[in-house]
Amino acid sequence: MDELLRDNLWGPVRKRGKDRVMESLENGRVKIRRIEDELEIENELFSYPIARMLVSSIGDNFLVRRYSLGEAERVVDELSREADDEKLIDLAKELGLRSEKDGENFKVFFAHYLENTEHLRSSEWKLTNLDLRKGNVYLERDRFVRLLKERIFSLIYLDLPAPVSDLILESLEKQIEDIKEVLEEKRKEIKDIDLGKVEDELFPPCIKYLLVSQQEGQNLSHESRFALTAFLRKVGLSEDGIISYFQESPDFDEQLASYQIEHIIGEISGTEYTPPGCSLMRTNGICFQPDSLCEQEWMSHPLTYYSFKKRKKAESEAEEKEKEEKEED
Repeated sequence: MDELLRDNLWGPVRKRGKDRVMESLENGRVKIRRIEDELEIENELFSYPIARMLVSSIGDNFLVRRYSLGEAERVVDELSREADDEKLIDLAKELGLRSEKDGENFKVFFAHYLENTEHLRSSEWKLTNLDLRKGNVYLERDRFVRLLKERIFSLIYLDLPAPVSDLILESLEKQIEDIKEVLEEKRKEIKDIDLGKVEDELFPPCIKYLLVSQQEGQNLSHESRFALTAFLRKVGLSEDGIISYFQESPDFDEQLASYQIEHIIGEISGTEYTPPGCSLMRTNGICFQPDSLCEQEWMSHPLTYYSFKKRKKAESEAEEKEKEEKEED
């Protein structure tokens, strides 16, 4: 460890470790390198623990997510080019997924499939829309690779940040500072939501109920968490804004909450999901305390409720302003 962190011979490894983190931050993926000799193979191999040390030394949850996703994207890029399907099966086994090649498709034990697709909510991933036979889910190659990506991301993300020693902090101090600087720049780039524009007093009764329930520490169902998160995102909240609503809960876990939110808002899954409409809310048993506006025949979605309330408020404020101007005249 001392040689890896301090010896000049390992300088290229430390640089490559820093590059892995920087590439994840700036490009969303770790670049695939053309490896020419055994020395470069060794450098690439040992740069991974260096990258993990750097991420763990900073301990920022946003950085952890970006880095984990960057590594997962790199692996997917490489797997997509892999012609030997048996290598995909071998990797899946190493990752703890029970799978086999069956003709042109890959079959995965259904419990392992469900465990690793919990946050993929589009209909194409629902078990009811897939080929399920004798306890196995049959997937095409592209979808199997996507499943591996989800697994890789989870394994890296949930294992970070790891404990770091004083030796690590002292030896990698310059690299840590460089990454922190880019991290702050990246935060400024993505912070494009004005939280003042979100008016939670205009939220529909169902969303207000879920917010209060969550903040009181009640264990919300998966459907409830999804509906709440997707709604807050659509009305204009950033990820940090959404987390600010969740963090009042007594059992709040920032890492777990961020992981779930990232999937729903599309930063991990690639798809930003729309909250369910009123009909599905009722089906899922999460339509609470409907008021007279909810009972209107044309009211079909929580977002419709919110936009209607905002429009009425804006009209009322405009009328009030016009009235005041006339009185001043």
